[in-house]
Amino acid sequence: MYSIIGYLEFPADNREQTLSALREVTERSRQDAGCIEYWWSEDVLAPNRFRFFECWESKDAFDAHQAQPYEQEFMTVQVPRVVGADAHVLTITERSSAMG
Repeated sequence: MYSIIGYLEFPADNREQTLSALREVTERSRQDAGCIEYWWSEDVLAPNRFRFFECWESKDAFDAHQAQPYEQEFMTVQVPRVVGADAHVLTITERSSAMG
């Protein structure tokens, strides 16, 4: 598995544009082959800081996702608006149900 976690912090202006872009990239990413988990969540202690988590079946699946036109558009249009960011790759070797 290949996982990445972090945040992007956007300026307060154009909040609706940010939310719309995050909704769209989430909906499309979740449909990509190899997507195990993909989400964004606003940090309750830091408004306009959106934390993300992505988990993919493999690095190849992640790379294919990154090459998608909608992802390229997000990186080209939205990421330059970011005023703060951080990200880390996580090493995860397996998953199992915590529900029994």
